[in-house]
Amino acid sequence: MKKKIIRILSFVFQFIDTLLCITHIKRPKVIVYVDGGICSQMLRFLDGQYYFGHGFDVQYDIFWFQNYGRDQYGKMLRIFELNEMWPQLTFKTLSYWQRKFYLIFFKAKRTNKDWLPYPSEVNHSIYLNDYWDIPGEDYVKLFALHFNINNATVPVKYTNFIAEGFIGVHVRRGDLAKGDNPYYGGVTDGYFVRAIEFCNQQFTPKKYVFFSDEPDWVENNICNQLEKPYEIMRNNKAWEDLWLLAQCPIIIASQGSFGKVAARLNPQSILIQCDNKYAWRERENTYFIQ
Repeated sequence: MKKKIIRILSFVFQFIDTLLCITHIKRPKVIVYVDGGICSQMLRFLDGQYYFGHGFDVQYDIFWFQNYGRDQYGKMLRIFELNEMWPQLTFKTLSYWQRKFYLIFFKAKRTNKDWLPYPSEVNHSIYLNDYWDIPGEDYVKLFALHFNINNATVPVKYTNFIAEGFIGVHVRRGDLAKGDNPYYGGVTDGYFVRAIEFCNQQFTPKKYVFFSDEPDWVENNICNQLEKPYEIMRNNKAWEDLWLLAQCPIIIASQGSFGKVAARLNPQSILIQCDNKYAWRERENTYFIQ
């Protein structure tokens, strides 16, 4: 009975909202659910800007960080850091009751798999929960427009950081350490060793810099096999690590988006990826390791 009532009310509210929008009394509202680490926050911000550029009223739901703010196992902390790294970004959030209303009655339906609904097909307000994909060309343009590493905050303790000859290695562990995640895939422990061996053969690394949510694991399972100097970053905020990784001329990416986003922030960088179905293959200066 409850579900039936919600379906009826959803139809009524969406019908009224559609009338108000097509008569230009109000603009359609797009609410974007935001969760996860700094890269997820960046990508969800772009989801909203995709619609903002088409004249929609856009708001962001960041209540996840207040109510939960951890990985799927409840261990690794996730903090809303978007404005720490990109203070020039402006966006509107919504109230608790607004969130409740739109989440219940205006949740967007997935009619085109994981792609965002086309703006021309949206004639009333929608709530975008979970993860969606922006069409490729639009994504590249939006990313370049909003996320220029030269406009990012420079971590105070790394003001004089010079990454010449450094190879940045992101080792995602935590909730992605096991199995084949449906969004990001998985990599074996040996992938990092093979990627480092490849870099030693192809380039002249000066130092390896590691970024990981499990630095002790990296120390005991990867660094103990290294002949080159290395450093493991500890006690940084996620956005500080992303900024540092983006300074490196060569980036070894883990599963997840952290290393790949860092490489997009530094288009001149060389990107090393695991050769699986989740790899970003449209980028130049990329090598794939089994």
